[in-house]
Amino acid sequence: MHKNYINKIIITALFFSGVSDAKNLSHSEITKMVNNIKKERSGITLTTLEGTANPFIIYVPKEKVKEVKVAGKVIRKEVVYRLKAIMNHAAFIDEKWYKKGDKMGEYTIGYISSTSVTLKSKRGSKTLNLKKKTKSLIKINKGNR
Repeated sequence: MHKNYINKIIITALFFSGVSDAKNLSHSEITKMVNNIKKERSGITLTTLEGTANPFIIYVPKEKVKEVKVAGKVIRKEVVYRLKAIMNHAAFIDEKWYKKGDKMGEYTIGYISSTSVTLKSKRGSKTLNLKKKTKSLIKINKGNR
């Protein structure tokens, strides 16, 4: 209690000393200070800004490739796509959003359901499914009612 009282006295004294200093300023001095604040500052030019390096690191995932083998021989390599989310008839595949009809490599997005995406190409179609998470990051406690 004693410390709080002393702190209040110190803060009040500092406040009133600042007010008394402001009383010593003339109208012209205050106007001059306000006008200095209003002055436009130059800042950085767009040319200088465009020449600076991007400070952000952009994550670009490595493309996963699966080898298709017949009788032990690799006949072709296929890109493995990872479906991570589906929302509002759009699919989040390998860090990018796609909608029906969008191109993705040799594939075109044919259909987007609530849990899967169908890709179509000249070779046929492929379905990507959302993985079910086994462990939830958010726990909801219903409590006792």
